[in-house]
Amino acid sequence: MEEDPVVKEIPVFLSKTLQDKLYLVQYPLLPMRDGSENFTVLKSSFKPENQELQLELEVDVENNNYDQIKGAQFILNAKNESKKNESIYDSDLLDKTILSSAQSVVDCTNYAIGIFQNEEFHITPVKGILEMRPQFDYLEKGDKRAKDETKASGEDSNDEEENAAPVKVTFARHQSDHVKKFQEQSFQFNSKKKPECCIQTTYIPMHAPEAHLTRIQMFCPSRDMMVHSLNLSPQEYLDLLIPPRSQHSMTFLEQVKMLPLEEQVRILMKKSGILSFKNLRSMISDHNVTDALNYVQKAAVLVQGNWIVKSELIYPKDFTSSQNGIPGEVMCRARDYILLCFTERPYIKRDQLSTFVKVPLAEVNEILEVIATKEFKEGWKLMLPPDWEFCKRFPEQTERQRIFWDARRKYLTESHAPPRQRRKSSRESLGSENEERNVGRGRKSHRDSSLSDNDGTVEPVKPKKTSSRKNSETTTT
Repeated sequence: MEEDPVVKEIPVFLSKTLQDKLYLVQYPLLPMRDGSENFTVLKSSFKPENQELQLELEVDVENNNYDQIKGAQFILNAKNESKKNESIYDSDLLDKTILSSAQSVVDCTNYAIGIFQNEEFHITPVKGILEMRPQFDYLEKGDKRAKDETKASGEDSNDEEENAAPVKVTFARHQSDHVKKFQEQSFQFNSKKKPECCIQTTYIPMHAPEAHLTRIQMFCPSRDMMVHSLNLSPQEYLDLLIPPRSQHSMTFLEQVKMLPLEEQVRILMKKSGILSFKNLRSMISDHNVTDALNYVQKAAVLVQGNWIVKSELIYPKDFTSSQNGIPGEVMCRARDYILLCFTERPYIKRDQLSTFVKVPLAEVNEILEVIATKEFKEGWKLMLPPDWEFCKRFPEQTERQRIFWDARRKYLTESHAPPRQRRKSSRESLGSENEERNVGRGRKSHRDSSLSDNDGTVEPVKPKKTSSRKNSETTTT
């Protein structure tokens, strides 16, 4: 006997009459007990492409809770800010409020609305789910007008200078095609809609005859047609629920195993960040240990017996950080120094890195969070425990990595050391003293300097013939 017997069978019908026209409208800010019949809709409009609905609801200005002075002030501010004093408010009081929709669910393929009647269940697919929220444009216009008046009078000029804050500039990170396709399905991407003209619609109350005729269309018209029967074997039924895996539905790891071994190691190390050699071998295809060791040393470095992807694979030359725009070369040096610290001690603290790693705090956290975890009072430690068994099993590779880190330590120390001032030699100091002595000697010093410029050669001075020339001129006369 079955533990959970079937008590009742209910036929299910799929109606497609309104499948491209049916929307589910939600009012999260309205009390549930009031319902949608306690407000009066003055005007409604809809944008089918962007799925945007707008409703203008009547406000009872005669209610005791309504402040007519505030209502008149809101309208006055809105009209003053509008071009040519045109406003959506026809009255001198705020006599209506506007509700605008936003898509609460982007993909509605798995949503439907059902009607249960006469022991039958009829479902209709939903085109979209809209969430109605009020707009407060009149408040924004009033605040803008007040700020403009204050700014014109010069009262808040000093306050603005005192409240000045630094501007944070962020840089867009390079994104792959897979990430771009994923973002195209996000709410932020779909919220940036193309301009579309509104279609004026007529709002029909819930209990109106027209609404009743529309609800009738939610019933399946052809009830005698059977779509599918469940006269299937258990395996066939499971195949319908979970189709057999094809090449297009392969997992990431299966796709990686189809690549060359070197490419497999590079992709897995870049994807994981930190791996033990044992885990790496379990992820790649059939191979020998020597090939795996050779390829992992090209893509990663050894830290505490585990392999961590090389910095240049994470931060290439054309890379800039998304937080503060730090170039890839600086990020590589900072990350290598952090890895070097992990080779020397199990825990590192972030304040100890600030004296050597000259990158902002956000970039330091970005480096640490990928490969390490933070423990209270101890600091940061690697995500994986040390694998000293690998060091004992492969001493040759361990010694190579030790030599690499010794050379890297020397390079990082020299690159971050302040430049030393070069001492002058005795010959240079003597030359500078001679130059100082020649200063102020007038015309003679200039002549000596001009002679020294001609490669050190001195031309012989020709004798003057001025007196003989004068004598010849005199005799001629």
